Amino acid sequence: MKFVRGPLAMVSVVVMAGGCASGGPAPVPVRAPPAVANRTGASPARVSMRSAEIDARLRAEWQSKKIETTARVDDAGFLRRVHLDLTGRVPSAQAVEAFLADRSADKRAKVIDALLASPAYADHFTNYWDRALLGRDVRNNVDRAEFRRWLHERFDANVGYDVWVRDLVSATGLTTGPKSDDGSPLPAATSDVRVNGATNWYVRYMDNPADLAGTASRLFLGVQIQCAQCHDHKTEKWRMSDFQAFTASFMQTRAQLFYPQDKDKKGTRPFDVEDVEKPRRKAKGMDLTDYKNAVPRALDGTELAASGRPRAALAAWITAKRNPWFARAVVNRMWAKLLGRGFFEPIDDIRESNPPAVPGLLDALAQDFVASGYDLKHLLRLVANTEAYQLAARPKAQLPTWGAPVERGSAPAGDERGAAEGAAQVRRDEDALWSYFHMDRLGPDELLDSLAQATGDKSLLEKGAGGDQIRAGLRKQFAFLFDVDEEADHHDEFDGTIAQALWMINGNVLNRSVQVAPGSALAEVIGKPGRDEAKIRALYMRTLSRPPTAEETEHWVKFVNANPMRQAYEDLLWALLNSSEFLFNH
Repeated sequence: MKFVRGPLAMVSVVVMAGGCASGGPAPVPVRAPPAVANRTGASPARVSMRSAEIDARLRAEWQSKKIETTARVDDAGFLRRVHLDLTGRVPSAQAVEAFLADRSADKRAKVIDALLASPAYADHFTNYWDRALLGRDVRNNVDRAEFRRWLHERFDANVGYDVWVRDLVSATGLTTGPKSDDGSPLPAATSDVRVNGATNWYVRYMDNPADLAGTASRLFLGVQIQCAQCHDHKTEKWRMSDFQAFTASFMQTRAQLFYPQDKDKKGTRPFDVEDVEKPRRKAKGMDLTDYKNAVPRALDGTELAASGRPRAALAAWITAKRNPWFARAVVNRMWAKLLGRGFFEPIDDIRESNPPAVPGLLDALAQDFVASGYDLKHLLRLVANTEAYQLAARPKAQLPTWGAPVERGSAPAGDERGAAEGAAQVRRDEDALWSYFHMDRLGPDELLDSLAQATGDKSLLEKGAGGDQIRAGLRKQFAFLFDVDEEADHHDEFDGTIAQALWMINGNVLNRSVQVAPGSALAEVIGKPGRDEAKIRALYMRTLSRPPTAEETEHWVKFVNANPMRQAYEDLLWALLNSSEFLFNH
């Protein structure tokens, strides 16, 4: 493969224009049982909200603001979108063919249920929360694989959101344990060391309890209390004293090396996380005096020190049914994940001076989520079945852009300004009220898994220590180049980088994946008997999850016939994977 791929300078433009896709904190044994008990407490009789009610509330909002929604997304577009959102990868070509051939009226609801029940759901949401909780860069002391294993077991068993958050915030035990030669944990029968992978979250922030407090508040409450770390804000509710009291909840937790002889050892070492009687006095490069002397207190003023374990008390307060932030924060986060924009924007900024869109709907969804037993699958199913989620990805009509000049007419200048301002307000309402689906570029995990699905690259799909190491290295590289800011306003325009473009154009992984190699998807496609039209269709189904248009088919047939067959098909696959249609969820 070469950096410049000849006629593809023109070819890829054609493709891109084609369209746009517990309990308490006790540690657990080193090897958890095959399945973690489902502790959601969900009961269908207790769940009262339905997707049709969400549709009715949104429709009333659209009508009151005279907003016209886009048309419903077609079946191919819906299938790609829901696969990306619920499993983090594009559908297989076989899944697309079967879905397009299905004539049943409830096929969309059925595929939502099937994806939520699939192993890929747990894989995807492990990736999502791992990235949200640990971030991209972590110290060697964190056993990320153990943390991901802990998360995966919770999502695989659909443990209630309140349960695993409480277990995470209050976790004690060892961060990691003995490993076999290939890096996998030893089974419990060969080791009496007790490991709780959740403790790696605390160790990630152990040298900066203020960062831990800010992260906990932002992720689980949607409150940016860290803004009060250094000073009181004149117009906002939170004060430095609130931040110090919240951070004090983590001051009676200690993480120390489990094996003292590991002090000078490099790499991941076991840390023992435990609650102690007295607050910590120091941390690397930090003065902890203000936090050590503060009385542990929750954001609503609830004092947390009475039990002697303020961190466990904080975990119980965060996840309590009466907490005014907890359920709303995750509902807002998951709504934004599926619809590209939350009720609150940014999604972690819940405050009185930042009012949400359609607050009544947010409150109703939060109440229903609590009634469901904090069942994330129920929440995702509810949202994915809505009319809003299944709208097309572009506005029905293009309104004048903000700041665009208004043509002169017979109306006075004041009326012209008023008309422009009115049009701009309609556009803001359309954007804020989900009258069309908000496109977003794929994150690093989604892009990596979608490339693996589309190309059949065995090194990306391989399981076990070797494959996991390859994926971990690629994930780190992808995260550096393609990481999406989960907390930013979701309606911002795409702003790619030169490094990202160069990686996709000339990266080793992508160029290797599009070669006609034994066992590759491309070798399978071009090795089948039949006309070029069928092979072109097969590649479109694998990558863009739709059949090509007649114009696209005609263009590519001419291209294949004008070039050496192997090179032509490699270039075709390369162009499809580099198209905006592949790189976006739409």
